[in-house]
Amino acid sequence: MNATNRRVTTIGIVLLGVLVTLIALASVSSAALSPTLGFGMVAAYFVLAFLLYRRADLSALATNLANRQATLTASVRMSGVARRAAERARAHPEAGYGTELTLLDVGMLINERRRDGGWDRRIAQEAAALDDEFLQPYVKLFVPAGSGERHATLTFEFYDRAGRLQFSHSMEDYLRTGENLILCERQLALRGAEQPMRAGTWDLRVKVDGVLVALHDFSMSSARGGARPAPSERLSSASDDYEEAPPVSLEELLREQARRRGD
Repeated sequence: MNATNRRVTTIGIVLLGVLVTLIALASVSSAALSPTLGFGMVAAYFVLAFLLYRRADLSALATNLANRQATLTASVRMSGVARRAAERARAHPEAGYGTELTLLDVGMLINERRRDGGWDRRIAQEAAALDDEFLQPYVKLFVPAGSGERHATLTFEFYDRAGRLQFSHSMEDYLRTGENLILCERQLALRGAEQPMRAGTWDLRVKVDGVLVALHDFSMSSARGGARPAPSERLSSASDDYEEAPPVSLEELLREQARRRGD
């Protein structure tokens, strides 16, 4: 039973209790009603109230058990990267009071703009390089019943090896019950970046409504080898903090990634 239904039930029971109490008092002070009948009504009222609340508690218990079972089932589908990122998030001071969401996967897209104006994209989870062009984070979440069908604020952040914030973007998205694959709508320009960046172990942090759900570390190397590409022109206006990411079907990229792993 949700909070609204519980309030309605409580108000109904209180009003019924007032009515039964008045009838019981009338039976004591008036010969028109039997005192036995009045007190019997009071006893029946308490039995009814107990059964209603017991039913509400059992309904809430059944809902909680169903949500727990769905969450446990979803946890089996967690990637190794997601499991480690979720454990690190829970141990971090910014973890807060936890969340009912289950982290299924977390990572980045590396986007490279071709000369013909198109894009080459690949999924990266363990490593990237400073001579890559753009880095775009994503997260995959499982939302249990009762926590979905709502808007939420997601924040994506990149921290370099020195703990300096290199990227932060907050966006609103609609969380549906079940699996939600969410790609950040902005991307970090690595090649030709305006501020210096250092190679080493970086962190990708993902927050949902201010609660840290993923703390994913990955290796950022200085270069992938070969000639360093020339810095590319920025797509967004000077007022934008980061590049606006091009549209992409992340689901298709993930399916391709899974297919290649299976080969």
